[in-house]
Amino acid sequence: MLVRPDDEVYRVDAVWLGPQGLTFPWTARYSAYGIWIVLFVGVLVVEAVLPMRVSMPPVWELVITILVTYALTGIIDHDRPLISVWQLLRWEIKAPRDPVVNRPVHTTASSLRLRENHVRIRQKS
Repeated sequence: MLVRPDDEVYRVDAVWLGPQGLTFPWTARYSAYGIWIVLFVGVLVVEAVLPMRVSMPPVWELVITILVTYALTGIIDHDRPLISVWQLLRWEIKAPRDPVVNRPVHTTASSLRLRENHVRIRQKS
């Protein structure tokens, strides 16, 4: 069941479908275009700095940035903007954790189970 919000502002999705009469076959929010261009330029810069070969046209770079943009825009929306997702990620990383207790392990020879060695050793004749 799809529950629609009561507020008319949220019913309008801020998307650009393309020029009048020549619409794109997809719908994307304005923020998705900004996220995509930042990711695309970032991937090209990383490839320029590292000794990697960039093909012309950069097909794999386009595919990677489109998939990452699709994943990010699935998380980022008008209820959860990019800034709040970034802060949440930082807080989760910096959150205090319970210290790991290193307990000493005591073993005795009688508590260890030994198996026979199944490797055959050839004897020189």
